[in-house]
Amino acid sequence: MELFTNHKPIASMASYKILFLFILLSFLNFATTEAQDQSSTPLYIYHNCSGGNTTANSAFQINVRTLLSSLSSNAPGDNGFYNTTVPPKNPSDSVFGLFMCRGDVPPQLCQQCVQNATQRLRSMCSLSIQAVIWYDECTVRYSNRSFFSTVDTRPRVGLLNTANISNQESFMRLMFSTINKTADEAAKDDKKFATRQTNISEFQNLYCLAQCTPDLSPLDCRSCLSKVIGDLSWCCEGKQGGRVLYPSCNVRYELYPFYRSTNRTKPPAWVPATNFPDADSQFSEDPTYLNHSCPTDVTVDSTFQMYLKTLLFYLSSNATNGKKSYKDNVENTVYGLFMCRGDLPSQLCQQCVLNATHRISSVCNSVQEGIIWYSHCMIRYSNLYFFSEVEESPNFDMLNLTSSSTSIIPGQDYFTFTLSDTIVKLAQEAGDTTERYVTKSLKLTDLQTLYTLAQCTQDLSSDGCKNCLEDINGKIPWFRLGSVGGRVLYPSCNLRFELFQFYRGSDEETQSPMAGNPSTPGLQGKRKVRLRTIIFIIVPTIVSVTLFFLGYYLVKRKARKSVKTILRENFGHESVTLEPLQFSLAVIEAATNNFSNDNRIGKGGFGEVYKGILFDGRQIAVKRLSKSSKQGANEFKNEVLLIAKLQHRNLVTFIGFCLEELEKILIYEYA
Repeated sequence: MELFTNHKPIASMASYKILFLFILLSFLNFATTEAQDQSSTPLYIYHNCSGGNTTANSAFQINVRTLLSSLSSNAPGDNGFYNTTVPPKNPSDSVFGLFMCRGDVPPQLCQQCVQNATQRLRSMCSLSIQAVIWYDECTVRYSNRSFFSTVDTRPRVGLLNTANISNQESFMRLMFSTINKTADEAAKDDKKFATRQTNISEFQNLYCLAQCTPDLSPLDCRSCLSKVIGDLSWCCEGKQGGRVLYPSCNVRYELYPFYRSTNRTKPPAWVPATNFPDADSQFSEDPTYLNHSCPTDVTVDSTFQMYLKTLLFYLSSNATNGKKSYKDNVENTVYGLFMCRGDLPSQLCQQCVLNATHRISSVCNSVQEGIIWYSHCMIRYSNLYFFSEVEESPNFDMLNLTSSSTSIIPGQDYFTFTLSDTIVKLAQEAGDTTERYVTKSLKLTDLQTLYTLAQCTQDLSSDGCKNCLEDINGKIPWFRLGSVGGRVLYPSCNLRFELFQFYRGSDEETQSPMAGNPSTPGLQGKRKVRLRTIIFIIVPTIVSVTLFFLGYYLVKRKARKSVKTILRENFGHESVTLEPLQFSLAVIEAATNNFSNDNRIGKGGFGEVYKGILFDGRQIAVKRLSKSSKQGANEFKNEVLLIAKLQHRNLVTFIGFCLEELEKILIYEYA
């Protein structure tokens, strides 16, 4: 820093700060963009290789490779569809192929899906006469026979959401009615694609999708969809969601918005954020009480109360021992567990469990069951054995819901799809981890990042964890969700999503299904592009940072050189005596906590007085000259000269002074 600085050096330092801020924002933007790109990785579903095998390096196999390369290079095609024949004529070794992307999938994701699918077919079905592969975002198939404009209903694949629906008869009736209307629209559409949603209840919607390959006629498309709709009973009777996939058409229904709005071409500039007026609406180390439930009114005797007290002691003592999750029972009479959030250090987990055991023992002590949720942990107990069982009730949620389904919410279709799609991925990953805990972040808009967390109790199986989180996804009132931010808490699992980072540590990144295969052409291209992007960002950043520190060093060096000059200008030949008594402003600011009001002890002859502690532990009194006091400047010089001549800094109360920037400061020992 400059001493007695003027406007020019200040401008220089401001420039460095602006440069540093620009570099920081560049890094943040790069990181969140990467998160968004990775969250859009195509999801593999199933493939089928059939029709017998050809021989290696035969003309047919070579034609298959050529066809797959042609499909990959022509993606995303015309509205997400492309078909071709290799060779163009019709000899015995011809191969016919096509790809179709889901009608709501953007071109870049369509291209990536086709590239991944063709690569997987090269690997999995290298000698097969015909094959088909389904991803969530696209279908790719080939055969030795021409199937263009033909309805093919085999092979077929059915997938279901294992969570059951309540009132199955009325739900299935509504589902079939809605999905048939969706099929009617798809058959008439040029892209042979349609979506539709309808109300199930005040807080729940049903979402449906139907699609055919665009080479089918409207009549053939509707015929194919009728058959695939008929197979929903075979696949998904009474379930919250399901789909059936044919080579020529497919249908799907869910209780969450699994498709994008086809009316939106790019993300909105901004989406509304939820602002809950509580202490947990920001990153916090303090456990915040959220809710509790004592779901039964059956009172217990003194023996049960004694066992419950013992159980709660077991839970709290195991949290003290560093465990983040623990289950136990007492005499097979009372069962209990605690679970801390997966990112927390042991001391914060311990504190939360201690708070929760104390509170639940007072609010639910006389009943057979109880559960309590804090921001950092959950504790539950019951007279019934509940370990390894998916429990969805009692539950608690904090969501910002609109009063009407017709309310217009900026970007709602975009953020509800993005969030529900993220929850699907979280459920899959949480079930696949031993910890049953996962977090994700992705860029939602240019200025907003979505942070999500999902966790299950560790006693659940992989499928149990996935089912629990899928049930949360299906129960959120998506069409009435008014903003981004909230949580849903079940006894067996929980979910939270915000536009600020509320958890510790780095996120898990979603990887491409073929990320480990270096021979994937599409991925090689992506890596080259990504490598060039990294080079273009990192190299200028390194150069900029180097220049920043070089400039900062030169300014600091100039400031150090100016100390003697300033002392000579103000004190003449006495500057040699005073130089050892000079303190830097940074040392004084650290000692006085940046001249905080808590350290202010009064006023002296020329300004305010602060107490402070130096790095060596000495207590000091700091007299700070008022910047507007001209009399103080003269007094400052006289006092420094007088005391310096009469007393030594190591033997008397006067310690030194500071003359830096616009500051003039005297430092004394303070008893």
